[in-house]
Formats: sequence, C-alpha cells, structure tokens
Amino acid sequence: MRVALFMSVIVLLLTSCVTAPSYKKAGATTEPMQAGDVNYKLSGLYHRDPPDCISVFESDAPDQPVMGKALSVALARHLGEKVDRVIFPRVRARIAQQQGYDLNDATDRARYASHTRCRFYARAVLYDLGDDYVGVFAKKQVGVMVQMMRIQDEEPVWQAAHTVWRADGGVPTSPLALVGGVAQAAMFSADEEIIPSLIDDAMRRMMRTLPLAS
Repeated sequence: MRVALFMSVIVLLLTSCVTAPSYKKAGATTEPMQAGDVNYKLSGLYHRDPPDCISVFESDAPDQPVMGKALSVALARHLGEKVDRVIFPRVRARIAQQQGYDLNDATDRARYASHTRCRFYARAVLYDLGDDYVGVFAKKQVGVMVQMMRIQDEEPVWQAAHTVWRADGGVPTSPLALVGGVAQAAMFSADEEIIPSLIDDAMRRMMRTLPLAS
C-alpha cells in the first residue's frame, strides 16, 4: 500500500511539473489559488502614470546572496521587454555607492530617483526554495514574488507571485526501471543549470501579466 502510494505521488509530481500555469488576477476570480498559479495585481496607476524607467533594487533573499543576485538580474532582463529604460542591479549599486545613497531609506530613494530620473523600482522576493533528492526522485522548485513601486509615494504599481518546479526520476516498476530512475534523479539533482532556468521561467510567466508601458 505504501509503495503504491509512493509511486502515485512520483507520477503525479513528474506530470504536474509540465502543466501550464493559470493566470489569476487579484479580485477577478473566486477560484482557490493553486501552488503553480501566476497570481498578480495591477494597479490603475500603471496606466495613469506609466513607468518610463525602472530601477531593479536588491532582491529580498535571506541567507541566499547568490539566488538574490540571480533573481535581480533576471528581473531586470525581463523588464527590458516591457519598459524602455531599466537600470540593472550592477549600475544601481554603483550609483548608490558613488552618491552615498542608502536605498533602504525613503529620503535617499527620493534623491536616487531625482539623480537617475528613474521614478520606479522593482524588487524580487524569494519565498520558497526547494531541492529534494530521494533515491529515484528529485525535485527543484523556486517561489518568487515581484513588486513594482513608485518611489515618490511608495505606491504599489504591480505585483506578481509564482512557484515553479521541475522533477525527474522514474517509477521503480522493475529492477531495470529502478536503476534508470536512480540515475535520472541523480543527474537531475546535480544539474546546476536547473535553478537559473526555473528563475527565468518564473520571471517570464509573471511578465505576461504586465502590459507594455506606453
């Protein structure tokens, strides 16, 4: 019974990781939220005062500096498809250092906006990071939220959240399948390109909820 249940869970996870996500706008649906949904909220401010420049601030990724940097760079790259001007993290950090700005301080953020002529910022928040490997099954997942704010009044403009994952391995239906599943899971677990790819997937999907700035 336990073996059958374990096999069913593996099959479910291996098939669910390729399911297309649903896009759910806050307040527009009463359907329950699912883990793989892309949930988002777009303020009317985005159309009344469309951003012509967005600075990508440091990501909120506690104890995960490498992940934080990867999230910020991916966010900047994808925002470039929606907004004419994006200040990438490296440039933002250099400006802040040269001018002595503390971007955690509202007054310094206002000074930064005036100096760069960039009135909006975006930040990624890492809320889930998973890397599981158990014998014949391996799974990696990333959950990220993105927030866009207007600097002058900290008014939220857009936010989105999405959890994306991939899994690999095999159902041990025979000794040969067991060996194959173990090998697949081990290769998947050791692949260092999967997490960056998941970040890119999450950003690309969330960007679909953001109209072109005009």
